[in-house]
Amino acid sequence: MEQTQLFQEKVVDDELPLKLELIKQIGWLVRLRWIAIVGVFFTVMVANLARNMITHPLPLYIIAGMMVLYNFEPRMYRKAPEQQKLGSIKRQACIHIILDLLSLTALIHFSGGVENPFIFYFIFHLIIASIILSKRVSYILAGLNTLLLSSLITLEYFLVIPHYDLNNFLPVDLWRNPTYTFGVLFVFTSTLFFSVYLATTITQTAREREAETRELKENLEEKVDELVETRKEVDFERNKLKSIIECMQEGVIFADSTNQTTLFNKAAQQIQKEQSDLNLQSDLQFGSAELLAQISEVLPEGSDTIETKNQQIGEKYYENTYAAVRDTDDNSLGTVLVARDVTDRKRMEQQLIFSEKMAAIGEVAAGIAHEINNPLDGLLNCILRIKRNPNNVAQTQEYLDLMEEAIRRIENTIGKLLDFSRPHELTLTAINLNDVVNETIGLIEYGAIEKGIKIEKNYQKHISLIHGDKHLLEQVILNLSLNAITAMPDGGILKYETDEIILDSLLGQPSVCVKVIDTGIGISKAVQDRIFDPFYTTQITEKGTGLGLSVSDRIVRQHQGLIDVESEEGQGSTFTVKLPIA
Repeated sequence: MEQTQLFQEKVVDDELPLKLELIKQIGWLVRLRWIAIVGVFFTVMVANLARNMITHPLPLYIIAGMMVLYNFEPRMYRKAPEQQKLGSIKRQACIHIILDLLSLTALIHFSGGVENPFIFYFIFHLIIASIILSKRVSYILAGLNTLLLSSLITLEYFLVIPHYDLNNFLPVDLWRNPTYTFGVLFVFTSTLFFSVYLATTITQTAREREAETRELKENLEEKVDELVETRKEVDFERNKLKSIIECMQEGVIFADSTNQTTLFNKAAQQIQKEQSDLNLQSDLQFGSAELLAQISEVLPEGSDTIETKNQQIGEKYYENTYAAVRDTDDNSLGTVLVARDVTDRKRMEQQLIFSEKMAAIGEVAAGIAHEINNPLDGLLNCILRIKRNPNNVAQTQEYLDLMEEAIRRIENTIGKLLDFSRPHELTLTAINLNDVVNETIGLIEYGAIEKGIKIEKNYQKHISLIHGDKHLLEQVILNLSLNAITAMPDGGILKYETDEIILDSLLGQPSVCVKVIDTGIGISKAVQDRIFDPFYTTQITEKGTGLGLSVSDRIVRQHQGLIDVESEEGQGSTFTVKLPIA
């Protein structure tokens, strides 16, 4: 029921423009009829006064008066267009045109019949009918018009009805000439139907174009409404996204393809303010247009291009991620910067590294204790001998030299241990990888020898420097060394090799490497993929933490390097640390 009502309302709405147009055209016909009525009165008066052409003017005045009566406001103007039916309006228009045809026929009859040149005014009404009414009705009215005029001429010709001459205008009894009479009828009829054909064809084409235009207008209005709704949805999503970005703890900055910053959320503004408050001077300030432009230039082509840079502002650490933003056609739209506060994570990483360092120190402490104990025994023996013979100056001097050597040996060992065990901030300097390996061997050498492990060195002389943190890299070599010692419970060979790689395929640049090689029990293929996972360990009896290799891998990645492992069960393992050349 509701669907039927909605359909009817839609049909009414669709017909409303047609109703309005039709009422407008009928109003135009009414105004033309007023002009015609005035023209009839004026023409009859002038023709009668000037040349006494019309013998009986009274019927003409009566017909014009009747036209005045039915030309007053039609009923269609008494109701709103919405309250009228389209068919009813067309019927009223058709009735008015029929009345006009009858009135014009009567006027022609009383003003000369076929001799009256205004006979061709019928064509105007038929053209108007073709514009207002349908094609079928227009041809019906053309037939009616032809019937009326032909009946009038025929009846006058055969004297069934009287003929009213136009005095002093045409030859007398011209209407009795069959050639003239039926020639005028033929010309009139052919002209009438040809005019109706042209008018209906043009009108039909115009209506089709109007219908197409109306349909296009309606479609356009629908599209506009859709676009308005889509615009509202887009604005809503944009505002929602903007609100979300403003609430994010990460700083977000977006610069378009012209390097104009169009997005700068509150977190990013706070980071920039902190940098300004600390008066940190740098060539490229955080979030500056110059920095974003530089990053945009170095980002490679592609839709998934990301580069990460770390930055320290005061006591805080930020991980800045730059990404190229591109459309579906891979055209650059700009660059986005996301700055995350990783201070807590950084401190946890440092604490984790330090904890693992302390665990490593615990493992080497026994060997260091033995290494210190031997010089202490020598010191004690020298002191006892000096006490037995204090007057022997030469012997005392000899023992004092031995005591000094032992103390310096103890001091060196303790210094290494203290230096290694202290917390260190990440400090990148140019370092020699051979020196790093030697420092680490000094911590584990005595303990390895105690377990029957022979240490061998094969260094690349004049090896290129790397840019890194000496203490962190020592911790990496120490962790690898302790794992190697644990893998050789019955003794073996622990070998260190350093080398240069002209162009490493994985790092994509020249690098140096250090290999820690053992002849221990090896690592199974099933385990090798997991040994760098946190808390994963195979040292159950040794109570390993499972963090040594994970921490080492993290440190090496901080240095833009990588760790590789090659191992076979029963054949030993080779851990290779690759680091880019400074």
